[in-house]
This record gives sequence, structure tokens and C-alpha cells, in this order.
Amino acid sequence: MGNGRLDNGEWLLVGQSIFSEDGTVELRMQDDGKLCVYYDDECQWQNTPEQRWDIHGVIMQADGNFVMYDNSGTGTATWHTDTAGPTGDDTTFVSVQDDGNIVLYKNEDEPIWATSSNK
Repeated sequence: MGNGRLDNGEWLLVGQSIFSEDGTVELRMQDDGKLCVYYDDECQWQNTPEQRWDIHGVIMQADGNFVMYDNSGTGTATWHTDTAGPTGDDTTFVSVQDDGNIVLYKNEDEPIWATSSNK
């Protein structure tokens, strides 16, 4: 995925990545269950230090929350950005930016969450 964006309802599954528009920043859903931001050949940010081998992926939900789910039959949420409800909505998307930051935007231009992993 090379457009630097994950829209409402889209998944980033284990083993998949999204790249910034200039291709220098990668948001990677790793096999070990970590969501990581890579640039300069290093992981610059991760959602957790714990390894989990039962993760399905992350989804940008219609309620504005970016959520990681496991592979259990019930699809248990294991991590989220806590941006559902009044903070986020169905206009919210994930942006992988050229500056190394991953930002959730609402209404195209209102930042509501970020990794703060700037270059």
C-alpha cells in the first residue's frame, strides 16, 4: 500500500505495510504483533514492547478508532488509539507522513492522534 493512507474500514494485516508518499516512512504490522513505524532502517515507534503471535491486524474503524484485533473467534481488541466517538468519526483516516509521524485525521485536516515519531 503506497498511498500513505488507511481509510475507514481498511485493514492493515500482519505482514502488510503502508508507506509515506515519498516512500521513506513505513507503518508495518509485524508478524510478532507489533505495529511499528520505520525510517532510517530502524523501528522508531511501536505500539507495545510485547510480542504476540495471535494478532490479525489493525483496522481504521467507522467510529474513528484505530484498533488492533487478535485471531480469536471473537476478535478481541488488544490495542487502540482511543479516538472513537466524539473525537473521531467515519471521516477519520490514518496518514503515514513523510516526516516520520503517523497521524489520525478527522475531516481531512483535524489531527486527533499521533505517534510523535517525527524525523
